[in-house]
Amino acid sequence: MIRELHQKGWTKTAIAEETGFDRKTVSKYINNDQIPRSFKRKDIESKLESFKPYVLQRIQEGTTNCICLKKFRPWASR
Repeated sequence: MIRELHQKGWTKTAIAEETGFDRKTVSKYINNDQIPRSFKRKDIESKLESFKPYVLQRIQEGTTNCICLKKFRPWASR
């Protein structure tokens, strides 16, 4: 689509406005023979992942009130 618009005489800025891509991205698509590869982000573990077993245990015990969960946190340091 980007190359087609460019062949019709559209400027890179006009193509960027029409497609919603950045002008530099439009240039990449026009100047490369192949479509640029997209990169997959690394899977990053959540900062809360280490607390998951504790929260699940509390829920299984019947504690679903977040205030109670906060009140009895064994790792809380003030």
